[in-house]
Amino acid sequence: MTKENQEIDDDLNFTRDLALFYFGYRAFIKQEDDLVLSYGIRQVHRRIIFFIGRLPGLTVNELLEVLDISKQALNGPMNELKEKELVYVKSNENDKRIKQLYLTEQGTMLDKRMNENQIKKMRQYFDESGDKTGTFWSKVMELYADEIGEKYVNRL
Repeated sequence: MTKENQEIDDDLNFTRDLALFYFGYRAFIKQEDDLVLSYGIRQVHRRIIFFIGRLPGLTVNELLEVLDISKQALNGPMNELKEKELVYVKSNENDKRIKQLYLTEQGTMLDKRMNENQIKKMRQYFDESGDKTGTFWSKVMELYADEIGEKYVNRL
C-alpha cells in the first residue's frame, strides 16, 4: 500500500471515528435529557448545575467562560435555579463584589442523580472495551478539553 493510500485509509477511519463520537455523544446525553425534563429544567440548567458541582465557588464570570454563553443567556436559567433552591450565590470573603456559585443540598442531590446513569454506563463501556479504568479515553478527552478550558480542567 502506498503512503497516499494509507493516509486515505487513515482519514476514512478518523471520519468514522468522528461520526461515532457524534452518535456516542447523542446516546450519552439522551438518557440525561429525559431525566432533565422530568425535573422541569432544560439542558442549560443541567450544564450550570454540572459545572458548579464540579467547581464549587466558581464565579459568575468563570461560569460564563466555561459555558461559553453571554451574561444575558445565563441570567434567566440562573434565576430559575435559585428560585428552585438548587443553586445559591455567596459573596467572596476578600472581595464582596465577586459572586461565587454553589449547589444547595438539593442541587447536589439532583446533580448526583443526573450523573448516576452516565457513570454507570461509562463503567460498563470501559469494562467492555478492555480499558476498565477509561485511561485512554480520559487522556483523549483531557487533550481536547485543554484546548479550551485548561485552567478549569486543572481544578477538577
